[in-house]
Amino acid sequence: MSKLLLLIVLLHIAGLTYAQSNFILYKNKRKTVATYNEGSYISFQQKDGQWVKGRITKIANDSFHLTEEIIYQGWYRNDTLHYSGFHFSVKDIYAMPKRGVLIDYSNGRFQVVRTGGHQHFYWVKSGWLFRIGGAGYAMLNIANGIIQKDFSFDNEKGRLGAAAAVFLLGVVMHHTYKLTHRIGKKYRIVYVDMVK
Repeated sequence: MSKLLLLIVLLHIAGLTYAQSNFILYKNKRKTVATYNEGSYISFQQKDGQWVKGRITKIANDSFHLTEEIIYQGWYRNDTLHYSGFHFSVKDIYAMPKRGVLIDYSNGRFQVVRTGGHQHFYWVKSGWLFRIGGAGYAMLNIANGIIQKDFSFDNEKGRLGAAAAVFLLGVVMHHTYKLTHRIGKKYRIVYVDMVK
């Protein structure tokens, strides 16, 4: 009985070893962020800014084949379209989305969905709230000056300065907030050949 069990375990291990195939690693310095093999879903941005999302169908020689899956949401039912035959090199990957960023098909192309995913406090982090708040506060003070027929900004300098500072903070936050990790020195894509 124990010999039969040992034989089954050895055959299972041999089957797992034979089933290994090539894969792609997405790394942050030495730490592996994600592993992609055949059948995995991947989202990435190309150098021209276009987003690509789909299921990997084949990995070989520093490249991979991809099938895009586009889901159209209708009022009655959802339809899924599969477009295959896309071929990319590992070097075509310019940037990867940060964790929690949702890439979906909208308006005829794949793009970042700002209302979905796990982008906590997006409206604060991107500076949108500060820009709207600063501009609104400045307009309120200007409107109050016009209503009170006091066109000298001597009394409003402190308030308008605060509004400008908040607006400027929002602009700086908007320019520094990124939804992607650019592939380069810190983040990199590694092709691993298991077939050798």
